[in-house]
Amino acid sequence: MADDLLEYYRHLLDKHWVLRDHATLCWIEGGTSATAARRYGTDVVGPDPQTLLEAADEGYDDGVVVLDDLGGWVVGVEFHAQGIRPEVMRGLSAYGSAFAVRPGGVPEFALYRDGVRVTHVRRQSGRWGHSPHELEELMKGLPCAEGSPVDSWGEAALALGERVTGVRLEVERLGGVLDRYTVLRPLPLDPVPLALREHPVARDPELAAVLADPAGRRRAIAVLAARQAVTDTGLTGAEVSTALRVLAGMSAGNPGGAKLASAARLDVAALRAGLRTLLPGLDGDRAQALKVLIAALDPDETAAAGEATRLGWRLDAGDPEAEVRWTILRTCARAVRH
Repeated sequence: MADDLLEYYRHLLDKHWVLRDHATLCWIEGGTSATAARRYGTDVVGPDPQTLLEAADEGYDDGVVVLDDLGGWVVGVEFHAQGIRPEVMRGLSAYGSAFAVRPGGVPEFALYRDGVRVTHVRRQSGRWGHSPHELEELMKGLPCAEGSPVDSWGEAALALGERVTGVRLEVERLGGVLDRYTVLRPLPLDPVPLALREHPVARDPELAAVLADPAGRRRAIAVLAARQAVTDTGLTGAEVSTALRVLAGMSAGNPGGAKLASAARLDVAALRAGLRTLLPGLDGDRAQALKVLIAALDPDETAAAGEATRLGWRLDAGDPEAEVRWTILRTCARAVRH
């Protein structure tokens, strides 16, 4: 059975050779060609009748997607590797499931369900998602796992698409006249990449809150950066402890924060000035961590988040999880600034 499927999709890719190198094919559940087309970008025009080969000739230069309504499912072919982006796949899976395959280039496939990435497998680098091994049983006999031979990966991934959706891509139908749409404006990139939001480190409640609303958690970004810098470097001292307490008081969402700062009658500007006097006695990463603390105390929340994470990014954390935390904090701070 697997051999027959592989042979069928090998023939399909030989017949429609333009799909091998630059195309992304997607099975889209629910909706119509018109509704699916508008999930590929924010400004889409069409449809115009066109064959796959004609669309491919223009698709290398322009954002072109070709769609075929099969009743219950829509098949989309896109030529700019945009069709497997998380920003696109979330919309394509709005009515149920969407399964996308990129046979050539950097071979990969992805399954999304109700806007959530279930699994995403890339031949060269591994798999991700909410349930990365969900398709393991359906992949039996199909060499489209990470590390599988490249010469049969594309047809294997397309065969998997048929198993997942129950819908066969018809060779003759793909050779006919289809609905061509032009994407004038692609969907913008997510401020924080999905790979970071799905990382196990992001399950930490404080980081999860920052990822959910970076703009509303700018002070929290600065506070987390300061705490991470102190943890990474072992920076200690009465002034450091005081700075961390004041930061806790400044943190958005801390109901007792204002009272804490007021009761201690601490002047943040004076505290920052006092911390600066400690810099000559420190060197290396501990001096850098102190600079992170000083930056985090900036009254301007956006400046505090941006500068504290910029400085902290340079620390040698020496721990893979700490490096991911810094990446999340820095990415969120940059998303707020731009």
